[in-house]
Amino acid sequence: MKFFIPASKSPEQEKKVYEEIKTFLHQELDAKFSERRVRILQWKHDGNQYEAEVGKTTSFNGEIVIAILYENGRDLYHVCTPNRGVLRGGSILAGGQSVFGNIDFDSD
Repeated sequence: MKFFIPASKSPEQEKKVYEEIKTFLHQELDAKFSERRVRILQWKHDGNQYEAEVGKTTSFNGEIVIAILYENGRDLYHVCTPNRGVLRGGSILAGGQSVFGNIDFDSD
């Protein structure tokens, strides 16, 4: 599947929103993201299994997933929803060791 940002009206807007999310989280968490564009993430937290897919509601907090970023330096995935990493607040974090499935978007 081709990369997208939900509700974006053009590729330019998708790129702008994606970069703004990365910048916001870098400022908030000193996160340095890889170029990976993750589409689906499945992970465990406190004995529960969760799934996040860009454009769909995540089982973690019931919000639409806007982007999933990967920080390879700390082996962390950042699931970004409107209230967790996009408009405000920190992203939903999933450590690489807790992930049991992930799918990236098709490369350009």
